[in-house]
Amino acid sequence: MNKILKAIAIFLVIFAVVFVAGCSGQSSPQEKTADSTENTGEQAGEQPDQSKEWMQTTSADALNVSNAANELASVLSNSGDPTQIKALTQYIETEADASSYESAQFYYDDDLEPAVQKYADMMGSYGAFAKRIDMSLDHINAGDTASAEITIEDAAESLTRGNTYYEEYKTMTEDFKKSHPETA
Repeated sequence: MNKILKAIAIFLVIFAVVFVAGCSGQSSPQEKTADSTENTGEQAGEQPDQSKEWMQTTSADALNVSNAANELASVLSNSGDPTQIKALTQYIETEADASSYESAQFYYDDDLEPAVQKYADMMGSYGAFAKRIDMSLDHINAGDTASAEITIEDAAESLTRGNTYYEEYKTMTEDFKKSHPETA
């Protein structure tokens, strides 16, 4: 039981720091390393422009996954209920993967590409956050608190990155709607 209390204390400290940093709006944008134009309007040829549908679908999915990730951080900081933690990590991992896959099925305007990439980065970060929480719990259960601490720090960074990407994604889609009023 002592290991569990220590693990919860570790979670509380790290997620309190992440929560405060996330609320203060600090971010460090990262450069893109991949350039994908797989489903852009340019390559779509005669395919219909689904930019509006893409934004509607991804907006709802992004909100759901973001809320679940931040709820997980809150649960870790407050109660540490293992059942709720496991349910949230599974939900986040599944939804992040499914949402990323679904996003790739749309044909969209070339001008939307930066938002599409940001969305993929966001879902990847939220999925990594959930996976790293799972890994941390595995380390704790194995008695490896040193590895658990490192993995928890990685999880915190993934959550912060996911939240930053979410804000950037929302700004990009709003900017797109302004420059393409037919999609608003």
